[in-house]
Parts: sequence; C-alpha cells; structure tokens
Amino acid sequence: MTPLPYDHRLRVLDNGLRLATERLPDSKSVSFGIWIESGSRNETPEQEGMAHLWEHLAFKGTRSRSALDIAKALDLFGGQSNAFTSREHTCFHARVVDRHLPEALEILAELALAPTPSEDDLAKEKDVVLQEIAMVEDDPEDSLMESFWQATWPGGSESHSILGRPETVRGFSLKELDAWRADHYRPQSMLVAAAGGIDHEAFHELAARLFGSLERGAAPEAPPAGTFAPVRSLKERDCEQSHVTLSFEAMGATDERRFTLGVLNAILGGNMSSRLFQEIRERRGLAYTVYSFANTMRSQGILQLYAAVEPERTGELLEALRGELTRLAGGDVTPAELEHARDHLLSVLYLSLESSEDRMSRLARNHLLLGRFVSPEETASRFEAVTLEDVRELAAAILNPSRAGLGILAPGIDPAWAEAFNP
Repeated sequence: MTPLPYDHRLRVLDNGLRLATERLPDSKSVSFGIWIESGSRNETPEQEGMAHLWEHLAFKGTRSRSALDIAKALDLFGGQSNAFTSREHTCFHARVVDRHLPEALEILAELALAPTPSEDDLAKEKDVVLQEIAMVEDDPEDSLMESFWQATWPGGSESHSILGRPETVRGFSLKELDAWRADHYRPQSMLVAAAGGIDHEAFHELAARLFGSLERGAAPEAPPAGTFAPVRSLKERDCEQSHVTLSFEAMGATDERRFTLGVLNAILGGNMSSRLFQEIRERRGLAYTVYSFANTMRSQGILQLYAAVEPERTGELLEALRGELTRLAGGDVTPAELEHARDHLLSVLYLSLESSEDRMSRLARNHLLLGRFVSPEETASRFEAVTLEDVRELAAAILNPSRAGLGILAPGIDPAWAEAFNP
C-alpha cells in the first residue's frame, strides 16, 4: 500500500518541548492537546492522586482569568474542552473552529502552566475527587477492576490509583501539590499536538510564544516498576451479580507484538463476533456484558477479560471462560477468524481518521511512545502482516489458564471458584 502524502511537522523548542502538527486541509476544526508525561505512575504512594487533582485544580483559575472566565470563553468558542489523567500522562485538550485556535490554545496553556487555585478551591476539589472515588466504589464493575488492577502490580508504581486514595487526597496541601507540579511539568516531558485546519508555521510561532519561556529541565524518574502477579482476589459484596475478571501478562504499547495482541484480543472478546461474546452471551445466555481488552502502558501491560453473571451460574461462567482460553492457547484459531479480526481493526483505524480529535491523539501518542509520525498505512500494513502462526504463538504464550489472575466480586463466595484456573 502506497502511503498518502500526510502533511505533518515536528518542531522541538530550545527548552526541549515538542510541537507535533498535522494539517487536514478540508477540516474547519482544530483539535489540540497539551500532553505532560506524568500520571499516577509518577507519584509515590503518599502522593497518589496528585496528578489527577492538578487536572481539576487547573480549571479553577489563573492570574488573569477566573474559573468562570475560562468556562465562558471556552463555551463561546463553540467547541469542546476537557482534561484527563492516566497512569503515564496528563492531557489538557480542546476542539474548536480553526479561527478560535489562538485564543483557545492561549487559555489552555495558561491553565496548564500557571494555575492559581486558592485554599478554598483545593478544599472544594478534594470533595469533588472524593465523590469520584465513591462513585467508583459504588459501581461493582468499576470497583472490581480498580482493586484488581492494584493487586496485579504489588509494590510497583503501576498499582497507584489514578484518582488517589481518600486518605492521600484529604492530606494534600497546596505547597505539596505545587512542589510536585513544579517537578513534573517540565518542557522536556511535554508535547503539544494539533490536528485539523491549521497553518504549521503560525501554530509553531504561537506555541513557541506560549511555551518557549518554560525553564528547561528533566522531570524526576518514576518510582520503581513492579511485576505482574496472577493474584486470586475473591470478595463478598451486596450486589445482584457476580462480577468476574481475568488477567494475563501481555506486553507494552511499544512492543512489536502489539499488532498481534490487537488481533488476538479481537478474536477473544474485542467485538460482538468474538469468541467470548458468541459463546458466553449468544450461545449460553450467561451474561449480558462480556468483553476483553488490552490494558497497556509503555513497557508493560495485561490482556484482561470481564463478565457479569447471576451468582448461581458463576461456576458455569468460569468453566466456559476456561474452555475458550484453553482452546485458543492450544492453537484453535482459524484463517477466517484472523481475516475477520484484521478487517475489524482496519475499519476502526480508518474510521478514526475522520475525526480531528482522534488524529490529534494518534499523532501525540505515536510521538510520545515511538518518537515519530506513524502513517495509517504503516499501521494497516502491520496488522495485515500478522499471520495465523503469530496469533497462535502469542495465544500459547499468554493465555494459559493456569497463569491467569482471577478477581471476583459477588454476594457470596464459593471457595471452589478460586481453583477454577489452577493447573
């Protein structure tokens, strides 16, 4: 497949901050993001939740704009603006009509780089985050997934909660938060990405004016990484269903086998025609919700499954899950399944190209993880190159049921469930 002539640029400012842009000539919108390579993995256990709390506090106002001023200005632009925190990144992002780009970028740059929250702001946002934590705990699926993820990486920075723990969030002071932010919001750990109807040079000049004065300096290294542990976590809770998750050690987002992992996940539980959906929901009627997904960081990751079932049928679900995993690990993958999974992934890829938001996110992640622009055609060719033997080898390597981590949250616990995935 001959690559199309994508109009992209990369510029690195003198202080180390990266600017990545992609021009979409037919687009009247621009999506941009200010990406900081700091998230929950960059916190010590006592700091859990700082990156996420700063994401909230940034919108509370700056020296020249109040929180209301910021909200009104962004609303008038008619676009969308938000922020998110992950384990390895914090991102402030927006989508606006192209003519509003200068004003929108200036506002987000100011709130990301020079927020001025008050003690009252901090108290209020602590309460908001504590409500977020409570919402996760109230939802059995979210609660299981969060607690199980933390147990999967004992002692490692991967296990840190993105939202934080109630005791850490309550204890933060503005002085401590300012110190963490000053250490981690460094230009060499930042990338500003934009995709849409932009002029490269004009955007670079604007970004250089807004970010060029940042003092050069590397952010501190993240705390030590942990290693995957196939834990057994069975907890009793007053709920209507048994919530079940399984995890297998996989690979990170920069591993060359990530394309094979994508194909394997699509076959296993990544869509409605997948093994798990067809067997667990369509044929057996065991669960309304059943899926799998690759949960990856830069250099580590897991392949995870989830299903919810009537408590009395939990054993049947575990047996069905083990059966499908055993068959896949034993090489039971057909050429037709490979072709279908590949076509599905290519469709998802090309549909995402119609969104300037997806283009911006793709542009940023490829530069952050791989250090370069990656064309959609290159990605497509990597999926097309995955062979049946590749999928079978990876399934054999990672889907051994006896090496699965198992988490269950249910109104009653049968001790026999813990044995379902033992050798």
